[in-house]
Amino acid sequence: MNADTVVIHDLSVIHGEAATLVRSHMTEHGPEAAADLVRRAIPVGLVALSLGTAGIDTGSLTRTLDAFAERVDEKSGAALASLDQTLTLLRGGEEAVARTAGAVLDKLPAQVEAALAGQAGSVRASVMEAARAVQDAGVQEITAALARHSESVRDALSLDREGPVRMLRKDLLDELGGARRELGEQLVALKSLVEAAQVAKNAGAKSSRAIGAANEDDAMALCQEVVTAAGDIFERTGSQPGTGGTTRRSGDGVATLSQAITGHGRQVRIVVEAKSRTRPLTAKQHRDEIANGCRVRDAAGGLVLVPTDAEVPGGGSFARVDTCAYVVSTERAESVELIYLLLREHVAMLKVRQDDGSEIDLAQVETRLSIALSGISQLDEVGRLANQAKTSLEKLIVLGRDTQQKVRDTLTEGIALMHP
Repeated sequence: MNADTVVIHDLSVIHGEAATLVRSHMTEHGPEAAADLVRRAIPVGLVALSLGTAGIDTGSLTRTLDAFAERVDEKSGAALASLDQTLTLLRGGEEAVARTAGAVLDKLPAQVEAALAGQAGSVRASVMEAARAVQDAGVQEITAALARHSESVRDALSLDREGPVRMLRKDLLDELGGARRELGEQLVALKSLVEAAQVAKNAGAKSSRAIGAANEDDAMALCQEVVTAAGDIFERTGSQPGTGGTTRRSGDGVATLSQAITGHGRQVRIVVEAKSRTRPLTAKQHRDEIANGCRVRDAAGGLVLVPTDAEVPGGGSFARVDTCAYVVSTERAESVELIYLLLREHVAMLKVRQDDGSEIDLAQVETRLSIALSGISQLDEVGRLANQAKTSLEKLIVLGRDTQQKVRDTLTEGIALMHP
């Protein structure tokens, strides 16, 4: 791992649904597309796990932090104002103590004089002088002590002088500012990751839509070749509303059968859908899709084209999901051609006979169709066996070449040993 790249070696992820999605993507679009899908999914998953949601309002978080800083500043200012009031009260108490001490000392000469009443004047004068000296010294000492105490308390609590309270407030505000800046930077980085993941997600969605559109174009081009070769008319209708005034656009294409098979004046249609899904549709879902397309396009039958055999119900090259409804893989163009020719004959027979009022032996029709479908399945099996035989022959040729080379090398070494 470096600044902006994560390299993962020998990583195994046990997750059934994820494995199915990657396998299906690889089958549809190849190993490079599957690797790109995993490459785009990892950052999105990591961001989703770390954030829990892609919607982060960095402005709201910043406003919250700013309000918190303002509240801290306001509360600290209020606390300091209260401390100043306490200092004022302390200063008043100190002055009261000084006044009380002065009053006590003021009474000392009178008390001493009363105690020495009747003594010689010189003695009283000496004692009075000594008491005054003691009084003055005591007042000065008390006043100086209280002043020093008040100054030390003021230094400890004031914001104007260096002290623990000022340092505490400064450290608190510095830490809060640093945390806010760091958190802001992290939020910006996370927001960039989320935006990048969203861009990758949108690009992946656009890529999937582009792949789906390309599959539809390929399927419709193949269908047009098959329909035209049969003498019918093909029209792409995916962007056109349906018949009868509906605004629905079901049905990517419509094949109108030739009047040579339907008779003059009859419009018999077959609706064609191109489907490419990561998770293949079931037979019932295909049947419902074809029935809906037949209603919208006024068609008597329907054909769904899928890009791989894996998306065909049952896993073959085609599947019949209703009386006149088939799903066929476009991996082999001949399968599409055979199923279309079979479907057009079936639809034409049922439609023309119904319009003429003729009775139709559905049992015989189903029997013949079953025989025809069985024959097509056998042809499909022949194709698979031919592919297997081709693979085996290729392996046999490679093995023969390797054996021939080994024999040649051995003979060369033997000849070299005979002629040193």
